[in-house]
Amino acid sequence: MNREGDTIQISGNYQHRAVTEGFVVQRFWHREKERIIGAFSKPQPGERALDVGCGSGVVSDYLASLGARVTGVDVNAEAIDFAECTFRRPNLDFRRALVEDLPYEEGSIDRIYCLEVVEHLYEPQVQNLLGKFRKLMRPGGILTLTTPNYRGFWPALELAMDRLGLAPPMADHQHVTKFHRAKLRELLSPGWNIQRLSTFCTVAPFLSALNWRLAERCAALEDKMDFPFGNLLLVVATKNGADSSARN
Repeated sequence: MNREGDTIQISGNYQHRAVTEGFVVQRFWHREKERIIGAFSKPQPGERALDVGCGSGVVSDYLASLGARVTGVDVNAEAIDFAECTFRRPNLDFRRALVEDLPYEEGSIDRIYCLEVVEHLYEPQVQNLLGKFRKLMRPGGILTLTTPNYRGFWPALELAMDRLGLAPPMADHQHVTKFHRAKLRELLSPGWNIQRLSTFCTVAPFLSALNWRLAERCAALEDKMDFPFGNLLLVVATKNGADSSARN
């Protein structure tokens, strides 16, 4: 069974509103994606990059601002329409498509970003998606992936947000596969060399309600500490030239 969308309708401008208009904790949470990219997976100018599951295009625009040639991809037509109207750069475009429908030659992509997407898919779909990523990417190409950590604080946070209606319903409606470090290692082996597997968004987003700069300092400390109970997992992995086992 394949899953091509959530059981609830997500507004096409959701991520943009979260970053620009949301409660301070939500804004900090979504801005962390850009900080994490800048710290651990920054594209080089001219590199060809895909933002898979781009939503309203916030991360795609950030990647393009760094000089990468970026295509944002999503199956949500409303999100793609919003992104095309909101973000305009000569090195940025958006497509409503599945990854397998993209007209790129094998080995032509330098970087793929897939942020908080895989939890919306069934596990066999994720395995297939990673296989498609490998075909598109050049040897040594870099995959950046984030997803909730279901062996951390995330399950309690997800339950609280669902019960209080603080975000569109997630459990079962959006999130159907629960990831943790061991599952990600297994999915990425063979075929990928994991360069970083860590957590972020542990305490820092909640400190932003008190002081944004304090939250930023805490986020940098969390990068060094790599708490096992962090809310989000970050994977940065390179494509192997051959299908040999990856190790962290």
